[in-house]
Amino acid sequence: MDDRERKPYITRIVGLGIVVVLIFSILGFNLWHLQITQGSFYAAKAQGNAMKLVKVPPTRGDIVDRNGKLLVTSVPEFVLNLDWLDLQLANSSNWKDVVRTLAGYIEPYWPIPNQSIDSITEDILVNIQNHQWERYRPVVILDNVPPELQASIAEHKEELPGVSVDAIPVREYPQKILAGQLLGFVREIKDTAEIDQFNKNPDAQKAGFEYAQGDMVGKDGVEKSYDFWLRGIEGVQQIEVDNSARPLSKKIITPSQAGKTVQLTIDADLQKVVEDSLDDVIATIQQTNPAAHAGAAVVIDVNTGKILAMVSRPGMDPNELTGIISDAMVDKYWPQDPKRASQAASLNRALSGVYPPGSVFKMVVAMAALKLNLTTPYEQIDDRMSSLGDRPSQQQGFPEWGGNYFGLVNMYKGLAKSSDIYFEVMGRRVFDTNTEVIKQISNEFGLGVNNGIDLPGESKGTAPSAEWKKAYYGPTYEKSRDKKLATIESDYAPKLADAADAKAKQKVQAAKDAEINKVNAEYRQNVSEFVDWKVYDSYNNSIGQGDNSYSPLQLANYISTMVNGGKRFSPYVVDKLLDPNTGETVLQNEPEVLNTVSVSPEILDHTKQGMRAVVTGSGTEEGTAKFIFSDLPEFTGGAKTGTAQIGNVNTELGEVFNGMFVAFAPYDNPQIAFAGVVESGKHGGDTAGYVAKAAFMQYFGWKTANGS
Repeated sequence: MDDRERKPYITRIVGLGIVVVLIFSILGFNLWHLQITQGSFYAAKAQGNAMKLVKVPPTRGDIVDRNGKLLVTSVPEFVLNLDWLDLQLANSSNWKDVVRTLAGYIEPYWPIPNQSIDSITEDILVNIQNHQWERYRPVVILDNVPPELQASIAEHKEELPGVSVDAIPVREYPQKILAGQLLGFVREIKDTAEIDQFNKNPDAQKAGFEYAQGDMVGKDGVEKSYDFWLRGIEGVQQIEVDNSARPLSKKIITPSQAGKTVQLTIDADLQKVVEDSLDDVIATIQQTNPAAHAGAAVVIDVNTGKILAMVSRPGMDPNELTGIISDAMVDKYWPQDPKRASQAASLNRALSGVYPPGSVFKMVVAMAALKLNLTTPYEQIDDRMSSLGDRPSQQQGFPEWGGNYFGLVNMYKGLAKSSDIYFEVMGRRVFDTNTEVIKQISNEFGLGVNNGIDLPGESKGTAPSAEWKKAYYGPTYEKSRDKKLATIESDYAPKLADAADAKAKQKVQAAKDAEINKVNAEYRQNVSEFVDWKVYDSYNNSIGQGDNSYSPLQLANYISTMVNGGKRFSPYVVDKLLDPNTGETVLQNEPEVLNTVSVSPEILDHTKQGMRAVVTGSGTEEGTAKFIFSDLPEFTGGAKTGTAQIGNVNTELGEVFNGMFVAFAPYDNPQIAFAGVVESGKHGGDTAGYVAKAAFMQYFGWKTANGS
């Protein structure tokens, strides 16, 4: 190749070399500029970058019934998130404008009706402000985002920096109202006081876990009491942010672990039958009494303490308490009007509601009288007021219910006919002998004490006695007396000091002493009338009225203890915890005997026979609940009806009666016990008794005589 042919190639090589030199010169200059000229600037900026560790919430565990039927789960739901860090990258001069723009798009879907865009904007800003403790976690603005809004957000994404629609696990209760109060609901932890409460959980302490602001926690029921196990183990995500708090990168350090599956002792099918039956009874009562709206029932395994059904009305749908709660829902579950407080659908009346037991308490009085050898099951009492004693005694007692006269009544007939006169006589004998025995026996059977159920909100109730009455009412009058005496002392101190002479001082002192004597006399009168135990108290409390107040759960456990041989179990609703992946049992709850009663097996058997008399007999011996089970050939067991007066005679509530009912089945080797109340239900046999019948039919598979 000659020089002329080589010349174009040489020219190209030279040109390429010049380009290469030029590129390296530029790169070298930039490298020098970054490392030398601006090295200190970028070094400082890099030092401003920080690594933040952010919790990754796990999927909350499922809750199933004893047969594995799904009651609670977590499902993916589209939520509208606002990322505070990304929001600060907004091109708008004021990031609040972005929030207002967002409010305009979501206004048609906002759960609180008739709110202006400005009001929604303010709500969002407040929500952001409330989450300033965790700037690296997105704030949920709206739950359950419909497809139309998802499309709108996606279409306007450029003008909505930091706004996204994401799928997150949300609590769902597929059976809706079924066992609502028992299951509870989940919301964000409220304040430091609630955080401290959760951090006292022994399981959390043992695991070294600490609750923090922003955690989603169970607010009631099983969701709350087993929150630590249901919540799972949080993962850890590492986020690198620059010195302007903007995210640069994200990395999962530790993946989250799903919560445990909680298997209940509850039978969902039995629960449904009891709920439906109670609803039917309340609906029937409302036809004549529109104010009737509430009730509760419990079915318990007498040999273990396992709760098989726990029902409360009005019912609660936990799905309505997920996300933003409307004013209507707040009023439904937590009415602010004191007159409507009893209508709160959030209240688990089976667990937290306490009621005067009425005649279902009479078995306690029978056992107390037999234990103290004050009677035998066969002693007969003439069913007349004269049996109460002299006229003053009769004036403090109560005539037979319904104007009835049951003739000569022994313990069996007394329970069968629910004779008030018989139990007033026996109750007074017991209280005159020992004012504390009836309270002692009540407590042994789980009345007026905590039974230790694995749910929050258990009511203790009240089992009254002379000592209890003195301790409860006495301090009120003591404080009133002491306050009045202190006032007298302060009023007379300057008068005595200013007295002109001894005679004047003596006169002032006499006036002071007269006022002191008057106050002390008034105090003694109040103690005698309102604090000291009266014959009236013996009569009133012996028929389940007075200060007696117990929950349906306590009444169910009382019957359970009576018919299982005298062992009081601690009731429980969670059978075991399961690994969600393997199905293996992680924790198994076992029956726990709290105490064995001091009442002898013979007395328990006599009382059990008395309850059988309530559902058997004929003619003048027919029990008050026989009609309920008369068409159920396979039924054997016992029961007790109750009609409990709510208020004192001659008051607004004096004519309002709750229907009370307790029962067990079968008679030989009892398996389950029932307790129920229908507020404003009057006679328990006509109301709660039918709920018990439905429960027994479902549990045992019994059919009526006509096959229904």
